[in-house]
This record gives sequence, structure tokens and C-alpha cells, in this order.
Amino acid sequence: MLLAGWVCRCPHPKLCTVTKRIIFFFTVLLFTAGLYVSCKNDPAPVAAQAAEPGDPQLATINTLLAKDPDNDSLLYRRAALYYDQQGYDEALADVSRALQLDSLQPQYYHLLADVMLDYGRPNDSRRAIVVLQRASEKFPERLSTWLKLSEFQLIVKQHADALASLNQVLQRNPQSADAFFMTGRVALDMSDTARAIKALQRSVQYDAANPEAWMFLGRIFSNRNDPQAIQYFDNALRVDSTNLEAREFKGAFYKRRGDNTQAFAVYRDIIARNPDYSNAYFDMGLIYLSLDSLSKAYDNFNIAVKTDPLFVNAYYFRGVASEAMGNAAAALGDYKQVNKMSPGFMEAKEARARLEKTQQQ
Repeated sequence: MLLAGWVCRCPHPKLCTVTKRIIFFFTVLLFTAGLYVSCKNDPAPVAAQAAEPGDPQLATINTLLAKDPDNDSLLYRRAALYYDQQGYDEALADVSRALQLDSLQPQYYHLLADVMLDYGRPNDSRRAIVVLQRASEKFPERLSTWLKLSEFQLIVKQHADALASLNQVLQRNPQSADAFFMTGRVALDMSDTARAIKALQRSVQYDAANPEAWMFLGRIFSNRNDPQAIQYFDNALRVDSTNLEAREFKGAFYKRRGDNTQAFAVYRDIIARNPDYSNAYFDMGLIYLSLDSLSKAYDNFNIAVKTDPLFVNAYYFRGVASEAMGNAAAALGDYKQVNKMSPGFMEAKEARARLEKTQQQ
């Protein structure tokens, strides 16, 4: 997975009581400190929550747990369902209880770490790392645990620790494509592009079916203005022909190099596959604007706005095109819309002030 999908920024309101929160926190605190109490002395299992409407799986598990409240497998399954629904308090309680009942299930540690990370509370990411470190000590031959640990360490910028975790994988499997892929990502985060390229190229050598590795390589070489970038984007498309991001990066590369013919071909291909892909219209609008084809630029910015009403830059450049064509009223309307949506957009503020001053003269 990519980094943007790991941390939830907008958890929904929680359904638990203050008492449950205290129990949950104390349970996890005991676990991360390595203190396991016996099942006989554990708090009573948390009562099953009411299933969300239309979720028969959760209802079924609740029914089974009512009959068998110490079934760790059922608790884990319910925790996973709660986690998917962003019910982090409930997921935390269930998976913590499951671990107390059976600490020899590595997937329980993984889920607990995921819940902690996505909960987003202070220090939870570091607590999640402690959980995965404990799992890696307990299951040193389980490579997926070391890989997950390296991902979490990367999130909190523990680069040296992440590379050390990946070294544990490579010692056990020197041809691990996943370990080389993660090494490349860590190196990129350290701004070590030479090391990143080497690692990512090793990754695709062992697993040519990883589109993300090809995409990282393409973006690195694109930033270098190296034509080899196109080959990497094409390799990503060979793995996944529906990858619009790869096509968009190809178009941007051609546009940056001034190869408008190739850029237009890529953007039109994107639109043929997805007529509502606003970025393609926007990028074509920018090319037309640079060529002084103002009406075509306006038309493409206009479509970008219609396909994505929140596309602030498209409003701004539609205003630029309108102003260049002499339609000050339309331009001013777009600049005002930009300022309404993004008060800090300085170019729009300046353009608006300029037009308003002209109108007052």
C-alpha cells in the first residue's frame, strides 16, 4: 500500500462509554508493557455491540460470541469488521482480548497495530511499532511481520530502524521483492535517489508484476527529465492497463518536454477510458493556454470544472483564459470563486484586485 492510505484523518464519532474507554486503554497498556494477566482475572469480555444496519456478518458474530465469549478467533473477526467500519474503540477492545486469549496468532498483532495507527491518537503510532516489534521477536521467521514493521517505522521516520527490519527479511530471503521495494521507499524518504533506484530495480527484477515499483521508478526518472521514465510508466501499464495515474504521468512528462503531440495523445486516451477524468482536461487546457489557443483552453478548463466542481486550479485558469479573451466579468467571477474556495490562493487574489481596480477606473 501506498503511504496516503495508512492513516485515517477523519475517524467517525465513537460509540463507546467512558467506562469502556478506560478498560480499553488499560488493556492495551498492559499488553504493550508485556504484562499478561490470566484469563480468570481478566475483565469480563466486552458486550457485543449492535450490528450496523445491513451487516449480517457482524450480527452473526455477535450471536456466536454471546454463546462463546472467549472465542479468540471470533473476537478477531469482529475486531476486523469494526476496524473496517472505523469503530476503533470496539476493534481495539476485541483484538486486545483476542491476544490475551491466544498470543500465538501473528495476525492479531498486525490488526492491533493497524487499529492503533489508524486511530490517530497521540503516540499510538509508536505504540503500534512496539506491538509489531514484539511480534517480530515472537515470530522471527515471519517475513510479513518484519515488512509491516518497516512500513510503520517509515511512517514515523525511523529510517535506520526500518532498514534494519528490512535487513532481517533479506537475510532470510535475499530475493525478496517486497523487501527491496520497501528499501526503495525508505531511501526515497531519505532523499537518497541513487539507493532508491537500485533497490526498486532489484524489486522489479524479482517481481515484475508490482505496478507501484514501476511507478516509483517512472516518477524518479521523470523528475530527472530522463526519457527512460516512459518505459517505466509503460511497464506499470503492462501490469495494470487501467492505471490512469501512469498515463497522466506520461502525459505530464511529454508536456514538460514540449512534446505536445504525444501529450495530447495520452490525455485523449485517458478521456476515452474515463470521460470524467478532470485532470486530463485541465492538463490539455494548460497546453492550449501555452499555445495561445484561448478558446480551446477555456473549453478544457470548463469541462474540468464541470467534472470536478471542487477543482480550484481549474476555476483559476478558466478565469485566466476568460481574461485573456477579454471577458473580464467571467474572469472576475472565477477569481472570486477561487478565493471563496481557497482564501490563500494569492494569484487569484491579485488577479481579482487588478480587475476590480480596472472596473473602478
